[in-house]
Amino acid sequence: MKEYLGLLKDQTRVADIRIAWNVINPDTFMAYSPGKNMGLQIADAVASSVFFAVQSSRYGFIEDRYIRMLKPVVYHHEGKYRGYGLKFWPREMDHRLGGC
Repeated sequence: MKEYLGLLKDQTRVADIRIAWNVINPDTFMAYSPGKNMGLQIADAVASSVFFAVQSSRYGFIEDRYIRMLKPVVYHHEGKYRGYGLKFWPREMDHRLGGC
């Protein structure tokens, strides 16, 4: 994650990357194990919502209800969510996200 943020910071001058670098410092990122930080429960809930919205079950279904419920509070810019409020790896998931 530190390397990726460093890459974004380097590209900020030449690309349309909007990150408040006075707030985000890639060198201060730390990894926590589950249960070590209560704030991570929110991140886990969002990540799970996104996962189940794009990952088919063994029966071929997806459950996008939770990510749709979160949409009003996800950061976006000019109506675009991908690349702003949400980052997806790999990009092959784009086709499953429709108009987000």
